[in-house]
Amino acid sequence: ILMPLLTICAAFFVKYIPFYKRSVDTSNHGRYENLDGLRGFLAFGVFFQHAITSFSYFSTGIWKITDVRFYRHLGGESVILFFIITSFLYWSKAIAKKGNVDIAELYRSRFLRLAPMNLFSVAIVTVAALIETRFKIDSLKTVILETLSWLTLGLQTTLNVNGDNIIHINAGIHWTLHFEWMFYLLLPIAALALRSKELRLMTIPLMIFVLVSPEKGYWMIFLFGIVAAHIVNRFPTWKLASHRLMTVTPIFGLVLVYLISYKPYSPIQYVITLGIFLCFLYGNDLFGLLKTKAAKFLGTISYSIYLMHGIMLYAVLNTANIFKPITETTPLAYWTLILVAGLLTIICSMISYRYVEYPFLMMIKNKKTTKIDIVEEVM
Repeated sequence: ILMPLLTICAAFFVKYIPFYKRSVDTSNHGRYENLDGLRGFLAFGVFFQHAITSFSYFSTGIWKITDVRFYRHLGGESVILFFIITSFLYWSKAIAKKGNVDIAELYRSRFLRLAPMNLFSVAIVTVAALIETRFKIDSLKTVILETLSWLTLGLQTTLNVNGDNIIHINAGIHWTLHFEWMFYLLLPIAALALRSKELRLMTIPLMIFVLVSPEKGYWMIFLFGIVAAHIVNRFPTWKLASHRLMTVTPIFGLVLVYLISYKPYSPIQYVITLGIFLCFLYGNDLFGLLKTKAAKFLGTISYSIYLMHGIMLYAVLNTANIFKPITETTPLAYWTLILVAGLLTIICSMISYRYVEYPFLMMIKNKKTTKIDIVEEVM
């Protein structure tokens, strides 16, 4: 019930806010248009998982991802698809350039895309943690080191600020940024395999690292995105996938994932998710849902939604807890609070995208435009 309500709110915002109306109207209608519409729903998949986890936190005082199977998979599958999207898009670019990755441009664009909003969100988290500890600083050195760890932009996961565990403040979502950044750091090395058979030997240590790493379960997800890139490169079209009768295929896949395993992040889930992802790539838009303006709007602000939703849940639920303990609320009252948190997440994400993300995105876009102009002048 809540997701359709939030989608209706999104449709209202995109219709009546000129900036977003222009953004959606002029958005890319290219080959992977469905991915733009998908991202927003994935971000809210994580939101709802953390909404349930937050209730458990108020009950036990321990932040642990919910054991409720539906929500456990809702968040897990969303993260898996996020990782697959990342590796698919960037490996597709590497294939197109035959492994010649412009390293300087890659890191510049990724920094401008990810860093500003990340730093903005962690600044809010830091202030919230200091308020929780009433600004009583036991060790200035520790606080400085914790603050500096934020500046790694996710490469090092920060768990505490001034002795206060911050997982319940931002839902611990910054752990995924560690894998995002590591993927970008390893991409130029992995792309050597696309240049020649001889250079593929240089990627063997990287493959060994992936296979023996304690985090290999997560690294496998990126490999499935790479597989998807090769499949689409080899078979550019598959008209049957976009047929209306096939629209239920990804839905069936999601149900199958849910039924097969209790916990997400398993190889069988990655295989099924690859099939789901390929359906979206080949034109399956879930009966047109992914191409609606509301979906594209949510997709546009999805990074802000991902980084801000935990903070909004924290703010709304802790404020409500002052007046009446969360654990004593009725299901209807609790889900009403989640609806308020979801709406605030969209509003705050609209603002942060416009004034934090967008200016830096324009720097990336203007740089690319300048390069194209130079090439055209030379030709």
